[in-house]
Amino acid sequence: MCVSHSSSGFSRAAFLGAGAVAALPLFAEPARALDRMQKIAGSSALPPVPQGLSPANERAAYIAYASPFVRAQYHAIRALAGSIGDAKMRAAGLALLDDPSPHYARRYPTPASRIALRDAMARAGFVRPDDPVEGIFPAGTERPGPVQPFWSTPGSADDSHHAYPGGLLVHELFNARMAEQFATTYDGVYFDKRGAVDRDVVILAALFHDVMKTVVFQYEDDGTFFKELSIGDTGGHHVLSGAEAIARGHDARFVTVLLSAHAAPSLGDEKKVATWCAAAAMLAGVDPFAYGLLTRDAGGAIALAALPPLEAFVNFLSDHDWVLSVHAAHAIRPSLDALAPKYDVKPGDAAALAWWRLSVTSNASSIALYHELTKGETAFAAAVAASRRME
Repeated sequence: MCVSHSSSGFSRAAFLGAGAVAALPLFAEPARALDRMQKIAGSSALPPVPQGLSPANERAAYIAYASPFVRAQYHAIRALAGSIGDAKMRAAGLALLDDPSPHYARRYPTPASRIALRDAMARAGFVRPDDPVEGIFPAGTERPGPVQPFWSTPGSADDSHHAYPGGLLVHELFNARMAEQFATTYDGVYFDKRGAVDRDVVILAALFHDVMKTVVFQYEDDGTFFKELSIGDTGGHHVLSGAEAIARGHDARFVTVLLSAHAAPSLGDEKKVATWCAAAAMLAGVDPFAYGLLTRDAGGAIALAALPPLEAFVNFLSDHDWVLSVHAAHAIRPSLDALAPKYDVKPGDAAALAWWRLSVTSNASSIALYHELTKGETAFAAAVAASRRME
């Protein structure tokens, strides 16, 4: 089910004064909320909340905007993207953070063209014939501009890793830093620091690998997220992000690196990466063979056009923050829900509880809260209280 897009609109003032009180006390009254936004100024601020977002995406954007944690990570990721040495790649990374608009969707401006693409993907075995077109082209992809800001998008599905406003930003920053460290370590151990592993490529790939979560994981009015479609037997966001890289003009080598995030292209899993390359090319409207992504093996099956570069393996290795963050998200939920009544959130109100969790974790992160929970419920409750005071 998609969030509603009422023709009557949902004004910012209405949002600020409405039922966000339980999940976001900062916005209990419009005047106070707007004053708070005005006080977050200068270099510490996030970009303005874009116009035209769905009501739920806008609500999430205000939660992220008010979070000191998200603001700090936003400036950190921009600094990391700005440190990319290659000017063209640096510009591409900063542009992606500023405007994650789904360029891949522009090739399919009409409902008929989108249905035809879904049908072609079904014939190729990437999706099922009865899969919803909205799984490939979620709400908002029919218009120009971002569906939601990069900096307020969740990092994954409900109760999974970084599932809070700003979670995608945090996830990709962590991955990019890990990729940088892996590149340095491989280069130092095996190549006498000659720069054999391209730092620019692994950082940019980490920033790109999940960017279409901005369209796949939109917020519902009840504080849950859109349901993700599987494409090529993996999360749809993965293939859509590969298609987005093609649509934005990145070459076959980079796309292969990006699409190795979910499986190292080795030990048989290179077939998975080849499948995702084929699906991404179809979505982007290019021939994967002419583009340099794929070839055919002796038996006629698709295969990667070249030996996967070192950066592909680094991208796979760097995308493992979920090992801790998924566990953390599940572990803290009962304790968060138990504390909710103390903050005037009714236990029986599922939507209020969901927005409460989104607000708290956006300010503190699931991993940091989990660390406090390992010390006991008292330490956990103190960390939650501290996150409330930061708003």
